[in-house]
Amino acid sequence: MMKKECSIVRDVLPLYLENMVSEDTAVFVKEHLENCSDCTAELEHLQSGVQIDVEETPQREHDAEIITAFQKKIAKRILEAVVAVFLIFAVLFSAMLIYTGISYPVTRDNISLSTKADGGYTYIILETKAGKSLWFESKSEDILNDQKEVCGRRITLYHLQYHNNFFNSAGSMSWGRSLKDEEPYMEVVVELEDGTLQISNQEYIFR
Repeated sequence: MMKKECSIVRDVLPLYLENMVSEDTAVFVKEHLENCSDCTAELEHLQSGVQIDVEETPQREHDAEIITAFQKKIAKRILEAVVAVFLIFAVLFSAMLIYTGISYPVTRDNISLSTKADGGYTYIILETKAGKSLWFESKSEDILNDQKEVCGRRITLYHLQYHNNFFNSAGSMSWGRSLKDEEPYMEVVVELEDGTLQISNQEYIFR
């Protein structure tokens, strides 16, 4: 059976451990512990509990620091990846603008002219290579016969430039005229850097 003195000592042991008792009480508890193995065991039990708490708190703080550092590292990696993707996109977009923005003079290798007849119409067709966007100025004028009469139309293209185009397949444009027109004759002239291309629908008119 626990002695009354042991009961008192055990009640104040937590305060004794925290040095929160008077000097006289501390002397009393110390002297009691020297002669009481049960209360000494209780003190040791309390001390072990305090020690565990003291040891666990820094460990928790250390673990929290590791987790925080890891989260910062992940966030930094994500930011670096986003920046890298943005830079790659910016470089590719700039390269595309440069590639498509520069104009080049059109040569015989870039375009072709042809004619065809279909359903009572004749067509003059201009075709460009795939990936080329064509820019030009044009003018139209009457074609006169030997009697100075208007017998057709001449379309002249000049200042031809092309731009590269990633998304453009082979392009074409055409000029059509019905064979029943009073002036079915048509001619297209293309003035290029390395010469002139010229074609008419005459072969279909005078068959």
